[in-house]
Amino acid sequence: MNYFNATALSLFGTIMSLSAKMVFETKLVVIEANPDEIFVTGEFPFEVTGDGETIISYDALCSCLAGRVEPLLPDRSAKLNWKAGEKGVIKARFDTSRFLGTVDKAIELKLEGEKDPIHLIVRVNVPELVQLKPSTLKWDKGSEAKEKVIKVKINHTEPIKILSHAGNNEKSYPYELKTIKEGWEYEIRVKPTDTSQSGIGMISLRTDSKIGKFKRATAYVTTKPKLKMKPLTEARE
Repeated sequence: MNYFNATALSLFGTIMSLSAKMVFETKLVVIEANPDEIFVTGEFPFEVTGDGETIISYDALCSCLAGRVEPLLPDRSAKLNWKAGEKGVIKARFDTSRFLGTVDKAIELKLEGEKDPIHLIVRVNVPELVQLKPSTLKWDKGSEAKEKVIKVKINHTEPIKILSHAGNNEKSYPYELKTIKEGWEYEIRVKPTDTSQSGIGMISLRTDSKIGKFKRATAYVTTKPKLKMKPLTEARE
């Protein structure tokens, strides 16, 4: 099985404790995903010490993550009862399709007789080939309707061109797409016509990327009332 260049890093070295029955080599796995990879997998090797251990549950705290305890039993079910000296691994399979940038997700492992669960963290770095910074432009309601800019940067070894673009609320948020360097850098310049009312809109970009998840990118624009912060003394009362 290909584990997609998963690199295991330990936060504090090997976790050792007199009370521990299941000792993990690491509780943090860092995975450098390739741009076109949808699923990546990390491993958390462990050894059982003391009187043995029983796994109550191993739940992923996100639908994007799936956990699995190996080796499996002969009937292909999960091995939950472990004897001292036995070794195993908890594998975490992460679906990158909905994420960009650095993402931390965890598997929560509950052991019999242990009050606190163990959290096994998968940190995945998903390349953001078409980067919008910021991805959302914000104006306070009633503020000056000044122009703001989203910078579009291509983080790839090959250029990615913007083929077309469209806004769904150009009456309130007219914009201009400027090419700084074709295939590499662009700007989306937005100047709202009015900020006296709340509003929202989005600007969709279509690219020539060969990777499906980067064929489209979306920028957002919004006008909202400014949040009023209470003085600290008043908040405490």
